[in-house]
Amino acid sequence: MSQIFKKACHPKLIVLACSVMEKEIVKFQNGRVEFKFFDYGLHRTPENMGKALQIEIDQASEENYDGIILGYGLCSNGIVGVHSKKKRLIIPRIHDCISLFLGSSKSYEEQAKQHPGTYYLTPGWIEKGETPISKFNSYAQSYGEETARWVLHEEMKNYTRIVFIDTGVNDSEPYRKISRQNAKFLGISYEEMKGSSKLFKDLVMGPWRKDFLILPKGKSVEQEMFLDL
Repeated sequence: MSQIFKKACHPKLIVLACSVMEKEIVKFQNGRVEFKFFDYGLHRTPENMGKALQIEIDQASEENYDGIILGYGLCSNGIVGVHSKKKRLIIPRIHDCISLFLGSSKSYEEQAKQHPGTYYLTPGWIEKGETPISKFNSYAQSYGEETARWVLHEEMKNYTRIVFIDTGVNDSEPYRKISRQNAKFLGISYEEMKGSSKLFKDLVMGPWRKDFLILPKGKSVEQEMFLDL
C-alpha cells in the first residue's frame, strides 16, 4: 500500500520512501520533487519490499522524471534486485534506515558497536511503525496475553535499551513518554539521542556523494554495493 504526498510543480525527481520518515523528509520539498510513501509493514516482509518498490519504479520510469530516489537502505536485502530500465536510481548507501535518522552510517555503526542491543524509536516509528507495546497488544489479540508475553520475550530478549531519536519534527514530549513506557514495559534502560537531518536533506536535494549509490538505468541493486560501510 502506498500513499502519494504533495504533487510537485514540474517535478524532476520522485522519492519512494517508508512512511516512518515522512515528516523528516518532506520538509525538504523544493517544488521539484514528488514523494510516495509505503506502509511500514514492508519491513516485516523484506521479500515483498522489492516487489512493491519495483512496481512503483517501473511506473515512475515511464514518467517525466530525471531520476528515482529510494528512501530505503539495504533493509535485510529487501531492495536487492530492484532496478530502473529508463531512469537512474539514487539510493542511500546504508544498511538500516536508522542511519538516516542519525545522519550517517558511521553514527549508527558506532552505536551498534557500543550498544548492540538497542531498540530505536522515532516519532514516525511510533505513529506508523511498531513499538514493543503495540506488538504485545497485537499478539495478545491473536494468541492471548500469556502466549503474547512469551513471544515478545523471545523476540526482545537481546535488547538492553530503548533509544528515542528526537528528530525535531513535532513536540517530542508525547513520543518521549511513549518511549519511556516501552522501556519500562520491557524492563530495560531508556536513553535519548538528537537526530540529524543531514542525510534526509542530501537525499532530496543532493549532492549525492559517498553516502549514496547512483545506479544507471538497467543496473540492479546488489548486496555487495553496501559492503565496507
